Amino acid sequence: MDRFVGLKLDGRYEITELIGVGGMANVYRGKDIMENRVVAVKILRSEYSENEEFVRRFRNESKAIAVLSHPNIVKIYDVGYENNMQYIVMEYIDGITLKEYIEQQGMLKWRDCVHFTIQILRALQLAHDRGIVHRDIKPQNVMLLSDGSIKVMDFGIARFSREVEKNASEKTMGSVHYVSPEQAGGARTDERSDIYSVGVMMYEMLTGRKPFNGDTPVEVALKHMHDAPVPPSQYVSSIYPGLEEIILHAMEKDPNKRYQSASGMIRDIEAFKIDQSITFGYADKRSERRSENSQGSEMKEKLVAAISSMKPSKKPKKEKPVRIAEPIAEEEYYDDYYDDDEDEVRHNYALPILAAVACTVIIVATLFVSNVILRAFKSTPSSINDYTMPDLIGQNFYDARALYPDIQLVATEEYNSEHEAGTIIYQEKAKGRIVKIGDAIRVTVSKGTRIVTVPDIRNYYQSSAIKALEDYGLKYVIVQMDSDDIANGYIVQTDPAAGSEVEEGTEIRVFVSLGPMTEDTMVPYVVGEDLLTAQYALEDAHLVAKVQYSASTEPKDTVIGQNIEGGSNVPRDTVITLSVSDGSGEEEIVEDPNVPENVYPWGVLPGVDNSDPFGTPTVSKEVTLYIDIPATAKNYYYVTLYYADTKEYIVPQFTVYASEYAGSSYPVTISGTGTVTLRADIRYGGLKVNLSTYTVNFDEGTYTVDEYQESAFRTVDNYNLFL
Repeated sequence: MDRFVGLKLDGRYEITELIGVGGMANVYRGKDIMENRVVAVKILRSEYSENEEFVRRFRNESKAIAVLSHPNIVKIYDVGYENNMQYIVMEYIDGITLKEYIEQQGMLKWRDCVHFTIQILRALQLAHDRGIVHRDIKPQNVMLLSDGSIKVMDFGIARFSREVEKNASEKTMGSVHYVSPEQAGGARTDERSDIYSVGVMMYEMLTGRKPFNGDTPVEVALKHMHDAPVPPSQYVSSIYPGLEEIILHAMEKDPNKRYQSASGMIRDIEAFKIDQSITFGYADKRSERRSENSQGSEMKEKLVAAISSMKPSKKPKKEKPVRIAEPIAEEEYYDDYYDDDEDEVRHNYALPILAAVACTVIIVATLFVSNVILRAFKSTPSSINDYTMPDLIGQNFYDARALYPDIQLVATEEYNSEHEAGTIIYQEKAKGRIVKIGDAIRVTVSKGTRIVTVPDIRNYYQSSAIKALEDYGLKYVIVQMDSDDIANGYIVQTDPAAGSEVEEGTEIRVFVSLGPMTEDTMVPYVVGEDLLTAQYALEDAHLVAKVQYSASTEPKDTVIGQNIEGGSNVPRDTVITLSVSDGSGEEEIVEDPNVPENVYPWGVLPGVDNSDPFGTPTVSKEVTLYIDIPATAKNYYYVTLYYADTKEYIVPQFTVYASEYAGSSYPVTISGTGTVTLRADIRYGGLKVNLSTYTVNFDEGTYTVDEYQESAFRTVDNYNLFL
């Protein structure tokens, strides 16, 4: 058993088990007795406790994390020294490393890749803002929690950027597969070195392989310094061009050509998340630099050849070997060895020759750049081979190719919801520019609106379901419904259904469960309806209809009374007795429970509350609301109108038939005093959809429509898809 297990540090931190072994420290699970919480304790290994370099790194880590507080950085609770032991007490993370997750998955989906990367970059941005460079960013130093959140850890070789390095060729560096070129070469590092490492991690996440491999750490380091990475799309053809540009831009050899900050890289990734067809132009800049470097190399070779032809008066000095910073993982140091011979004295003509060469290079470079600039902005043909660039934007690609045969159009495609498929939406050379006949001109052609598959979000929690739809570029509208099978807040179904192919930006109706219907249900008002309609209404409300025929002048099978008034809340399966006309033509007085009891012999006083005939009457006023029914409505709807604050019904539930009111308005007369806010819902069985909100001023006899959702009718009309 490990000798530290069971030990209690500072009388407070009890070590319970070894959970990780590192190059210079071991990590233990422990318990903070005072705070009663599980912690992670990192203890510097004994063989390094006397090594000043390792102690310095270990203390750097505690110093680095101590000034950082971020949800994506492992928290540090305490730092201590006891019995010749250096230790750090940190937040305990119950998860796996990103490296383990990549090995499990093989390759990650682009959404997971950018989700993890943004969290890592946010953590680094805070560190960089505090003047700290991590210098060992790799998947092994990133923890992945079960909820998808990321924690960056192990600042063991972190350096405060404001510190002055004692040796510009600092030996230590991060893991060689993720190290930046400047760090591999022993040059000064800054926050851009971390950005390079993040680019390497993205490369590995999306392709399942590292950009550079070799038989030895030195070989890998040299590749980081000198070799261009194979574009990720050559391994995984489905990688979006914009995402590939982000990766390769972060992995530029020259720090000045990379992202200059983590926030800059985040901005590009966020833009890509919104529009996967976006490109940033970094690939074009790299191509231009390669072309310039090629011409510069030819010029350099000629100059070198000219200088080499001169006979030196002395034997040239032996070249010094290239120094490569050492990876921590190897835990060995390469000797510093330079030739100790002093520089030999050279003849006096060396300096004039070098000055002449330098002047020549400057003049040639100036002429070359001037020529490039002049050609870029030339707008007047100067020879028969010149061609004035036409305006191709908005034209069909094949039509443009046939119309302008003197130029060669090279197309790349991208999704675009504003232009139909085949339309040119971008041209490399602007209208009016001069190009050569036969030149290849790059254009971007619209692929039309992107078609996506509706994800299966059934049984997702509402917030997770919405995020999934947004990731697919889909809009949504929430509809609530009762469900005996799906828990409250989880998704019952979507419309269109999962697996359907729709255009990006399509509105998806998301049916969210209200849980099982409550034991109580509301009695619908069915007086005046035909018997079949009334029975359906009671059945939808989980009530049982009992029919009792009575003599009446009303048409046969018309409901003329019900024993429990509409709008009442009763237990499910309550029996509702319906008085139904037998059509005999004989009049019979039937008590209608919906008629107020405070009826005088001469009837109800209009506009007067007669509940207390001996008190002071309260005058109320009537207002007629008009509920718009769209022409596309094709069903019948149970409508409830209630106070927004108390949820009490202002009138009993009523039924609106599309066959009678589609394309017009349904009038509802209500009475009251003062100003109130009312809401109207459409109910159909267990389905409830908000329709509208009104502000009613009874004193003035007016109302305003604050909100109206015509889509509520479409939702109810399509509800039969889920029955």
